[in-house]
Amino acid sequence: MRSLAAPLLVVTLGVGVMGLANGCGGDDSAHATDNGDDGGPSTTEGGGGGGGEGGGGGNPDGGSPFNPDGGGVVVLPDGGVLTCGGSAADPAAAATVDGYIGKLSNGPPAGALRASVVDAILRSCEMFGTPTATAGWKPNYCWAQLAASIGTESGYMQNVAVKDSYATRQVSGMTANDPTVGLLQIRFSSTVHEMATLGAVNRLACIGCPLPASVLAAASNDQVYWAVTGPTANMSVMTNVACNVGMGAWYYYENATGNGRASKVTYTNEYCAGGGTGADIITGLMSHLLGDEGGKGVQVANDAQLLALKTSNAGAYGYVNTIKGNVDKMLGPVSGTHPFYMLMAPNPPAYCK
Repeated sequence: MRSLAAPLLVVTLGVGVMGLANGCGGDDSAHATDNGDDGGPSTTEGGGGGGGEGGGGGNPDGGSPFNPDGGGVVVLPDGGVLTCGGSAADPAAAATVDGYIGKLSNGPPAGALRASVVDAILRSCEMFGTPTATAGWKPNYCWAQLAASIGTESGYMQNVAVKDSYATRQVSGMTANDPTVGLLQIRFSSTVHEMATLGAVNRLACIGCPLPASVLAAASNDQVYWAVTGPTANMSVMTNVACNVGMGAWYYYENATGNGRASKVTYTNEYCAGGGTGADIITGLMSHLLGDEGGKGVQVANDAQLLALKTSNAGAYGYVNTIKGNVDKMLGPVSGTHPFYMLMAPNPPAYCK
């Protein structure tokens, strides 16, 4: 996970240094406020932490095809078929997501980037953000959450990378090159590693991000690959819109549906073996912010409980409430249970190999 004890170097890949974020405490967020303002780039622990039992990370190599096919499907283990979705498949949904992004002060400009983000959000929610067993859940809840999270994590800067002390740790006598990267600030040694070794890579491919064979074949315990050589070789994949949004969404909702046990963290390997405990979006957001350990069991049932989080962890409260505030701008009044407070059941087939 990203340590916030040291100053963070914020870099735009291929451009150079953008600026320096002030160092802050391990539970603080340098950008997140509690008033629903847009943030980014994130200086929180995005990307799901540094791995524990089943943590780690791995990214695709550059030069791989990332063009969504528009009409693809995923064949599920039980023989069922899941369509990939996307803008071409549902223009009305695409218009809705575009409108959501337009409510953010730091949404991307019109053009190819905006269109690719809209498509990636739709596909990612189709693959990973549609917990059908959750009573009252609607697909646009996921659309709004991802659109708001991108604004908070990166300010819609596709190529932004944040180098914290964990990103440059020593691994077998070498200096790691393992920043959090891109729209949802995923980390090679955590989010991508877990996806490559344990995750539903067929669904990720449906989003438009087929992982290269070299990544899928890498040994799970090869720390040098996942922390040093792998991320260095695959930064272009980390910044790819479909890959970044797809893996970020996978991480949010895998934890939202499985890391709800307060007494002990549930890592991806245990979740995929059937050991998950249902939680909510806030658990997913907190796991992304603080790592699996920091996000475990943080279930919030109403606004009063969310406000109580401010007392125990002001930075985490600011991060979550910033995203929620922008989701509320997008959705308007919600009847019944707010989507951030809906309890989600574990669903390993949707997230695991």
